[in-house]
Amino acid sequence: LLRMFLVGFFLLTFAGQTIASEEAGALQGMTAAKVVFDVKKDEPQNLLRALAAIRNVRESISQQGVQPDFIVTFRGGAVTCLADMKEDSDLDEYKEDILDKISWNIIELKKAGVQMEICSLALNFASMKDTALLSGIKKVDNSLVSLIAYQNRGYAMVAI
Repeated sequence: LLRMFLVGFFLLTFAGQTIASEEAGALQGMTAAKVVFDVKKDEPQNLLRALAAIRNVRESISQQGVQPDFIVTFRGGAVTCLADMKEDSDLDEYKEDILDKISWNIIELKKAGVQMEICSLALNFASMKDTALLSGIKKVDNSLVSLIAYQNRGYAMVAI
């Protein structure tokens, strides 16, 4: 049992250092990272995973001395997950928990200075034009136009 613990500890310790070293090489010479995330997840659990991944990337980059300049755009099916669904009478406890975690991740990202936008066109297609949204998410007419503009301003686009 002790041997298994030591092997596991050794692997986690040195594997973590290897990953950090590889990221440090990729980030070498960078002082800032301009990234726009294109989020299209249409299932709450998948959206939650995407938001957690964005938070993780932001924290990892920050820990290595690179200033993150992140923007998150939501379009497609992701817009239905971000609408205020608390009034949904069919909301079960599991889905409510996921939506609470999505809200928490958005709040944490906003606290960290991450800008967030949602596509009004996608809201219209989902018949949700006038639906209340989670606080801190700015409506834009068409997120594809935003993605094009951000890329032309030097932001790397990550589809997630």
